[in-house]
Amino acid sequence: MIGPCEVKVCGITRAADAAVALLLGADWLGVNAWARSPRFVDPPRRAALLREIPEANRVAVTVNASPAEVLDLLREGFSAVQVHFDPAERLCDPAALSSAAGPGRLWLAPRLPAAAKFPETLLPLASAFVHDAHRADAYGGTGLRGDWDRHLRLQASHPGHRWILAGGLGPDNVAEAAARGVKAIDLNSGVEISPGLKSVEKLYLVHELLRKNVQK
Repeated sequence: MIGPCEVKVCGITRAADAAVALLLGADWLGVNAWARSPRFVDPPRRAALLREIPEANRVAVTVNASPAEVLDLLREGFSAVQVHFDPAERLCDPAALSSAAGPGRLWLAPRLPAAAKFPETLLPLASAFVHDAHRADAYGGTGLRGDWDRHLRLQASHPGHRWILAGGLGPDNVAEAAARGVKAIDLNSGVEISPGLKSVEKLYLVHELLRKNVQK
């Protein structure tokens, strides 16, 4: 936790970036296991990278996964698997994922247009929900700002779940998010030099802004 927020740094591809993020207080590091992502880490490199990350901090990130794929990632040593999917497309069965992995090890990231109602049938299926910005041609990592008002309503209405705000977060807006009461954030493109290459300066700025926020 950094200041008032739990923090996930996603799109980790290098051991050096993992070490910096952990040193600065990140709670989780996301490693992308979806082959179509510019931040994809293939299985041999994942094995080497995971040796540098404590098990409790490891989150695999993928898209439209099958139950078998989720179980394989857990066997690799991830503590949780974050699955992006579009509820309207029916390319993924979150109930089957939950049955295979258990809600405690499953994070769901449904792709939802701004102001759309969150499908509450998902609530029993996962322990955490990543609330990302919507873009019709992408799953996460868009760098766009999401629907913060919906996020805060969900966080207030369902406090038994972890709600993680994603989408364009970085030094320019994390203080605002914390001040508005966001309890968990997901950093990715907003703390990068290029896809998969994190900026130590931006990570440090986020750390300082959140740390100062709790002192107000």
